[in-house]
Amino acid sequence: MRNLLKRHPSTEPKPSLRARLTKTKAKAAGLGADADQGRRAVLAGSLAAAMPLPALAATLQAGDRETAFLALAPEITPLLRRLGPALAEMRRHAETAKAAAGDHPGWEDEAAGQAWVARLHAARDAAGYPGAWDAGNALCIALARRADPYLNEPMQTLPGIMLKAALNDLGDWWGESAQADVSRLAAEAFGLPAPAPFFQELAEAGVEPDDDA
Repeated sequence: MRNLLKRHPSTEPKPSLRARLTKTKAKAAGLGADADQGRRAVLAGSLAAAMPLPALAATLQAGDRETAFLALAPEITPLLRRLGPALAEMRRHAETAKAAAGDHPGWEDEAAGQAWVARLHAARDAAGYPGAWDAGNALCIALARRADPYLNEPMQTLPGIMLKAALNDLGDWWGESAQADVSRLAAEAFGLPAPAPFFQELAEAGVEPDDDA
């Protein structure tokens, strides 16, 4: 249940499904934005290292679950092409509203602080932020409902791993899952110790978590 009695209402834009899950995951792991960038760099290096192995890739066959995941690509990829611009539009409207509201006066003067919050909310409405948020969040939910059942599924083929990596805009855990698949296949190919299996628990798409969680 939302806490309707917060003394100082939040001045941050309402987080999308992707933002909420990213924050929850980072908090649980004790990680911040710098760690996210580091993981992305490692992912890029891992995928790049896998590309010169076409002969190995040709010997790997997709299982039933991976085949089902790949069959969703015609539904997933159009949504992904829309997601990036939608998230950028959300940020643009949020920044426009913050600029229109001006600097926060602080909470020493309660009335002034509340007046600023009201100006910010009005500026967001005028800038079209609520509609942009709804559009971006709807795309996140549509993608999550299709793809999330396969997040923890180990992929054997390059197309399966690439589709996971393509979903990284939906959440960094998709890039991590793709990286885990590359690491597992590398260990199998070169006789190295098997890495720990990847697992990420996600909230049900479209179900908003408790504010205080």
